[in-house]
Amino acid sequence: MDLFLVFAVLFVALAFTYTNGFHDTANAIATVVGTKVLTPRQAILLAAVTNLFGAFFGLAVAKTISSGLVDARFVTQEVLICGLLAAIFWNLLTWWFGLPSSSSHALVGSLVGAALAGAVCMNAVTPLIGKDGKPGSVWSAIKWEEVKDKKEKKLVPASAEVVAALGERVKTNGTHTVSIGTNKFQAVVFAGRVGTVEVVEKKNGDKGGLYYKVVIPMVTSPLMGFFGGMTFMALLYTLLRNWRPVTVNRLFGKLQLASSAYMGFSHGMNDATKCMGIITLALVAATSKGLFSNVPDWASFLVTKEGSNPLALSLGDHLVAMLPSFLHFGYMPNPADIKSQGIPNWVVVLCALTMAAGTAAGGWRIIRTLGHRMVKLQPVHGFAAETTAATVLAVAASLGMPISTTHAITTSIMGVGCAKRFSALKLKVVERIIWAWIMTLPATAGVAFGLVWLMSKVGFVKF
Repeated sequence: MDLFLVFAVLFVALAFTYTNGFHDTANAIATVVGTKVLTPRQAILLAAVTNLFGAFFGLAVAKTISSGLVDARFVTQEVLICGLLAAIFWNLLTWWFGLPSSSSHALVGSLVGAALAGAVCMNAVTPLIGKDGKPGSVWSAIKWEEVKDKKEKKLVPASAEVVAALGERVKTNGTHTVSIGTNKFQAVVFAGRVGTVEVVEKKNGDKGGLYYKVVIPMVTSPLMGFFGGMTFMALLYTLLRNWRPVTVNRLFGKLQLASSAYMGFSHGMNDATKCMGIITLALVAATSKGLFSNVPDWASFLVTKEGSNPLALSLGDHLVAMLPSFLHFGYMPNPADIKSQGIPNWVVVLCALTMAAGTAAGGWRIIRTLGHRMVKLQPVHGFAAETTAATVLAVAASLGMPISTTHAITTSIMGVGCAKRFSALKLKVVERIIWAWIMTLPATAGVAFGLVWLMSKVGFVKF
């Protein structure tokens, strides 16, 4: 039964990733379709490919989802299934009504609601005990705000001593530990370049939890999208004021291909990685319980142990290594914590392909809302909106913040429209979108809470 639940989590997580793909396809391609630079089929193909490659980079969001928002004590695999089902329900509901709501916030709200219900159900069986030995609170299931000291790793050019200590390992990409006398150093090797890892202590530098990773970005990312889009578009108006309209459309019709690819790549970085953390969490738990001890050799890939990837190179790092050296532009992998659990490569590939398949399915209802109904777009507007939104997403993904792709692109489109005149916006459509945003977190949390509570009553969820 436990092994069945592991595969059930895998299946439901992939189902959410698929719905995320077709739900958020519109975010990556609505503007390029709305400006008629690409046909819908061409745009979906571009989005699917760039989503696929974007998923290979920036796994910080996966770590936030898997361990940074709720207490793992209250999240069993049954609870995970209920939470994912609630997120899928909300994705399908908003897709049906053509509302560009946030899949990211749907997943976060569902996890929070499911974990809270898990704490309530567990407390009903055995009263919770806090770390201080006193009666615990069910609210401890949510990691609201965490501030800790942070050890920040950065790369500096390696000395000749470190390079010599590496020996033949200087030809192997990845993070290595070298000894020089009584001292040990970490060195990162990539494409013949070597950097030494320096650790900088930052007091209260690690800020995590729902407040810092979700609530603050939920407010700031739309503002950044709106004002960033407005500022960028105003700058373009200033630079292009003496250009002929036909020349502007011809140039930005080509540039929008690049901005759409950038948007798809950033979307893959932020969205496709969310369920990777959930699947990895389920695999590590199953491995530690010995559920995979008797699996046949062909299924040995399921065994996932902590610290099992000593070189800690991501698939994105391997892809960059395959490029000619002049295209590396000095790229170096992030210094890795070799003790922490990395995301297995097969999980990355499976989630990336599922997201790409969902993207290929399209989301025409939402495309109509974003690409046509909110504001009339020309190629220059689409370029400005996509570049702004993609930059917001890429920065947030590198910081491990699961922000909303929908919020970023929608507010960027609003800002671009307002750069010319505020009357360009269709306020009734905007009002519907904002209400969908406001409702996402409480609605998904409520559905997940109710589903976990109901499943505990029928015996599916046990504590």
